[in-house]
Amino acid sequence: MAVNHRAQLADIQRFDQLVRYLRDEMGWPIASHDFEELTFDYTAEELGINAESAAKIQEIKRLRPLSAKQPWGIFFVKFEPKHLPVVALRRVLSQVAIKKRASANAADRAGWEADDLLFVSNYGQGGERQISFAHFARPSSRQDLPTLKVLGWDNRDTLLHLDAIAKELTENLAWPRDEDDVDEWRRRWRSAFVLGHREVITTAERLSVRLAELAGAIRDRIRGAIAVESARGPLTRLMKAFQESLVHDLDSESFADMYAQTISYGLLSSRIADPTKKTADDFADHMRTSPFLRDLMQTFLKVGGRRGGLNGAGIDFDELGVADVVELLDGANMEAVLRDFGDRNRQEDPVIHFFEGFLEAYDKTIRKNRGVFYTPQRDCQEFCVMRAG
Repeated sequence: MAVNHRAQLADIQRFDQLVRYLRDEMGWPIASHDFEELTFDYTAEELGINAESAAKIQEIKRLRPLSAKQPWGIFFVKFEPKHLPVVALRRVLSQVAIKKRASANAADRAGWEADDLLFVSNYGQGGERQISFAHFARPSSRQDLPTLKVLGWDNRDTLLHLDAIAKELTENLAWPRDEDDVDEWRRRWRSAFVLGHREVITTAERLSVRLAELAGAIRDRIRGAIAVESARGPLTRLMKAFQESLVHDLDSESFADMYAQTISYGLLSSRIADPTKKTADDFADHMRTSPFLRDLMQTFLKVGGRRGGLNGAGIDFDELGVADVVELLDGANMEAVLRDFGDRNRQEDPVIHFFEGFLEAYDKTIRKNRGVFYTPQRDCQEFCVMRAG
């Protein structure tokens, strides 16, 4: 009888239910039916996780090794919040990944390379708990943070999405037939986590709309972060620096607009300039915009996801949603997008045209009465502050 993966996945809201699926449908050699017997317990405190992040974590468990050859550390992390708290998950990663300079108090703690860790997360409210497999991929640059990639579902997902998740789980995260081939084991499990697994965008209009949606989400997250940050918070300090040097009456809403639009459209500009490269590769050399915008983009990237910045106090790109923009652009078929653009707008510069389409979509998405945006078609050397009403 064919397995109804859709129904099984939709019904999984707890770790013990997931373990049965891992055993019965994915071939994991799990002998016990008791989830507690299968795992080691950790506390946030013993992992050195700060109180703010620890408050979001209900429990941390590590699956006991299922094979002597197993290269993976597999953790089950149960969170309180409705959404996956990326910062808290990074805190767990930082404590169980091997460090170049291991501390003495971690000498008796098992450790793994950062990209040999698999986090199974459970979060959500009431009957809408969600399960996600999360993996931190090794960054392309030593200066960047590991990139979080998530394969997850909940009981509200569409049938097609559940089918796609089941395919990834049973084909790529199934237990290997040959445990001795550790390199292949690593390759196959990591291959389940790809940036391009979502819809591939092939039209200029769809790309502008989706980018605007993500920029709106970044804007909202920045506003929320500034609302709870202290005066020493990285976003607050960055906003104050712009108030002092550029726009003296800049408020948090306008700063959030400026940040979200600059970093979203700046990454798109880099991708348009060289569709064959990844979005963040040498962006400063490829941005076909004003020198001022390039400098501004450089500033934003310097304090987010890259070392340095405001006395080393970085801004977490995953938390703000900037990584979602990179995922969108890297997953888009940019050659097809530019062909679609060229068929419709043969005489126009795609960078300027995309900016206009992006702004229009952004206006429809989140703009109410006021905001800040720039106009690259004028190649301006300062921001044009636009206020309506």
